[in-house]
Amino acid sequence: MIDSGSSERVREFNPAQYIAPYLLLIIGNAGVQKAPVSDRPMLFWVFTAIAALGALSAVVRLRRMWNTHQRRTLPAWTRFLGVLLALYGLYVAYFVINGMVE
Repeated sequence: MIDSGSSERVREFNPAQYIAPYLLLIIGNAGVQKAPVSDRPMLFWVFTAIAALGALSAVVRLRRMWNTHQRRTLPAWTRFLGVLLALYGLYVAYFVINGMVE
């Protein structure tokens, strides 16, 4: 029988892991703002899907970061990156929802 506690390992924290969520959120946000649902509905929904994928990857990244911070101490700037990612995700969600309502 395999002991689940011994097979679990702490992943190394790397700030480059934040690049993918940020890029997806940036692309989704730019597309939603440039292609309003009234003018180009198909493009709007494509960019909404990209923004949703960015939000999902941001949530996964933030959960992993939180677990890493629970297991060992890391510099405070790593938490700052997480806060920025969460705030930017909320900002993009606001613009996507605003674009749907208009």
